[in-house]
Amino acid sequence: MITILGGGIAGASLARALAVRGRRDVVVFDPYPPATGSTGRAAGGFRTQFTSDLNIALSLASRPFFVERAEHIRFQSVGYLYPAEDSVMARELERRAAIQVAAGLPITHPDPASLVPFLDTSRVIATNFCHLDGTYSPVALLQLLIEEAREAGAVFRYSCEAQPQDLAAEIVVIASGIWSRQVGAALGIELAVEAVERGVFQVVPGIALPDSVPFIIDAANGWAMRERDGRLLIVPPGDPSNWEETRAWLERSIPTAPLDRPEDHWTGFYEMTFDEHPLVGETNKLGVWASCGFSGHGIIQAPAVAESLAAMILGQTPPIDISALSPQRIEPLVDIIQV
Repeated sequence: MITILGGGIAGASLARALAVRGRRDVVVFDPYPPATGSTGRAAGGFRTQFTSDLNIALSLASRPFFVERAEHIRFQSVGYLYPAEDSVMARELERRAAIQVAAGLPITHPDPASLVPFLDTSRVIATNFCHLDGTYSPVALLQLLIEEAREAGAVFRYSCEAQPQDLAAEIVVIASGIWSRQVGAALGIELAVEAVERGVFQVVPGIALPDSVPFIIDAANGWAMRERDGRLLIVPPGDPSNWEETRAWLERSIPTAPLDRPEDHWTGFYEMTFDEHPLVGETNKLGVWASCGFSGHGIIQAPAVAESLAAMILGQTPPIDISALSPQRIEPLVDIIQV
């Protein structure tokens, strides 16, 4: 039996990958209903624009999964746009682009007004854009993963705690998101995963939006914004609940839009690690594995990570070498735009 502790994107992806590879004894336990953790509160952005070969490779390998299921999960290749307003950040975008192009990404530098005419782009002096990036529905993706995993033979037990006999399985995988540290400790394993709260404001822009709006991340300070159902979702880089600060940024970015108050607001958590990369692989306890600590990019990387981790668990050759993500690593991995 293979016991997976956690039924979010990471756990469901792994259950599917193991079942597709022939294991018919995969059981997923989660003490909460589906999509009540980080998955249900994610903004839903998919990007390839990292600055490490491994992160780029994982995104590129995951992308076909999103594209093939685009209709079901509302995946749209609207791209990610990084604008810069000063020469320092312009040079930084140029440096990133060189790394990303060398890794196979089609980075371009469009006039931002052509992509986001509703934004004040008068101060923007440089951009990076990749059309492979996009948006999707995290909840729809989780529902589809559960469905496909069940069809392949996996069992899901939501609102159900694993029992001692379940924890004595041949393989136990900790995929418990922000709860991974506590779950690991109960099994005698240290997993340095910390919960960091992030917020999302949903606003009605009050102006016409183009048919395709890229996911926008301010290169200098990390403000993020995407369109969903005619609304704008704003992810502030600082205080997750500070509407006044968010409104000030919006007034600067969209001066013509009346934005007195948000239509909705929610917070969720990133499961952060010491180097902002996930802990994936076998732990120092025989038979206990981890797939957690994705630091905000678990959904993006989940399909590719799950395929490689499933192969490792089953003693097969993984399609991507993810040994660098070992939960037993000491040296930090580096990606300057990981978060």
